[in-house]
Amino acid sequence: MVGAVLLLVALGGAGGYLWQRAARNARVRADLPALPATGTNATLRDLLAQARAAAETGRLEAVAELGRLCHANEFRPEAEACWRLLIREQPGEARWHYYLADLRRMAGDQAETEAALERTVAADGTAATAWLQLAEMKFKSGRPDAAETAYRRRLALLPGDPYAELGLARIAQLRGQADDTSRRLELILAQHPKFSAAHNLYAELQSAAGREDLADLHRWLGREAGRFREAEDPWLEDLNERCYDPRRLCHLGVIAYQTNHGDRGRARFERALALAPSDPLPYEMLGSLLLELGSAEAARALLADGIARAERTAPSPQHYLRLSEACRTLQQPEPARQALVDGLRRHPDSPELLHARGNQLKADGQTAEAAAAYRRALELNPAFVEADFALALLLLETGRPAEAVAALDHALSMQPTFPKARLLLARLEMEVGRFDAAGHHLLPLLKANPGSPEIRQIVASWRLQAGRAAEKSDPAAAEQHYRAGLALVPDQADLNAGLGVRLLVTDRVPEAVPLLETFYRLQPANPQAALFLGQAYARSGRMPDARRVLAAGLDQAERAGQTATARNFREILSMLPR
Repeated sequence: MVGAVLLLVALGGAGGYLWQRAARNARVRADLPALPATGTNATLRDLLAQARAAAETGRLEAVAELGRLCHANEFRPEAEACWRLLIREQPGEARWHYYLADLRRMAGDQAETEAALERTVAADGTAATAWLQLAEMKFKSGRPDAAETAYRRRLALLPGDPYAELGLARIAQLRGQADDTSRRLELILAQHPKFSAAHNLYAELQSAAGREDLADLHRWLGREAGRFREAEDPWLEDLNERCYDPRRLCHLGVIAYQTNHGDRGRARFERALALAPSDPLPYEMLGSLLLELGSAEAARALLADGIARAERTAPSPQHYLRLSEACRTLQQPEPARQALVDGLRRHPDSPELLHARGNQLKADGQTAEAAAAYRRALELNPAFVEADFALALLLLETGRPAEAVAALDHALSMQPTFPKARLLLARLEMEVGRFDAAGHHLLPLLKANPGSPEIRQIVASWRLQAGRAAEKSDPAAAEQHYRAGLALVPDQADLNAGLGVRLLVTDRVPEAVPLLETFYRLQPANPQAALFLGQAYARSGRMPDARRVLAAGLDQAERAGQTATARNFREILSMLPR
């Protein structure tokens, strides 16, 4: 009797479960979104149809897969219907709330985005990316205390995380806590030197404190660090793996490559190409990537194939430019030329193609035609500073310096710190001895690029030449130039010599000695270095050192056949006390 009762209870329980599941499946089927239109994308159409059919069974994992596929391919209403259905059936699954938050964010619905993120972290307190997004929303809407709590929750999950530390630094700055802001930013930059946002905020902090040189340096470091990289988002990345829209794949591929995920970017370009073999964009993206990776032949073949296969969409000007570049890299001048001709036939008003064609015409000796191409590019895009620079070079080479300067001035009116224009203008001024005028171009360039070794070397070289030019007329200015040059490049031999000798002849011997020692260390085979240092040692009372250096210099001068210099060494040695 007892067994029979238990059997009835079990059967009743199973029946209840089956009834509940059937009811749930019916609800799911009733609320499934219709299939979106996919145009000519047969692959995506088939995948969506398969996912929709699987979801018809009522299985929630199948509904989730349909939602992922719709979300990844930007069928947003259909994806949202899936996430809302799943939230109703599985309210404790954090991902469904998070995906809904992403859709509401794209729709500009801030209130619902924040609410969905709050539900995400309530369901899963380890959802680090959701904590970060919540923190950002609260900070931007003027709730620093709530933002701080969310940043600290992320930091507890990911110790040392630069995004959370940056957020806490911004909050400290908002509260006027300069020391705490600096400490956090310095910690970030010590561990993540390429984190551009931290450099930019640190520059802002230094500027407010009046430390403009340090601010300039960190502005430059921020630019050099490149594109700001969003925090890793594994849940959204899981969606992106289901993208089968060729154009969106190209967009995702570019982002992946720009944020140092080159393999991921390449895979997305390759999938886009397989999905859309008659669309030139995937060929352009993948070909450009291969060219940057040094695979010029593979890039050339792919770019040419993309142009040949293009049907409804014309290849872009950049596509033809990249093909021409690949051909030049392979030392194929005629195909390189033809790529530009073909590109201009299709895009006659492309400034970039006109500029490249101008360079090609100039190389072929057709200077008038090249100048016309540059000028036309500038008519179409007055801010195209590279065309201004190319035109200026051509005008200089054809004996029209005034017009060249006008072209360079125009470039600077469009882009005040354009390095090529400022460097060329400075060179032109220095060639005619106008060193102060050269400085007007070089110093703004240094301010904009204070950490660039190349710019520092160039400005130090200008300081050396300006110092030498001022030696007789303005010795104080000469000394100032030498000191400023050494601040940029401490191991520049001639700057050490210039300042060292100036100090030596003005009886500041103790200050001259280390400079002349550096000159001698940098140019040990130069008799002049030995001559200057030997005299400095002698005037410092360091006679053994003076004899050693002067004797070595005498030997070098004699072996080099420098009779007059050797005579100077002998005279000085003869005057040294025994």
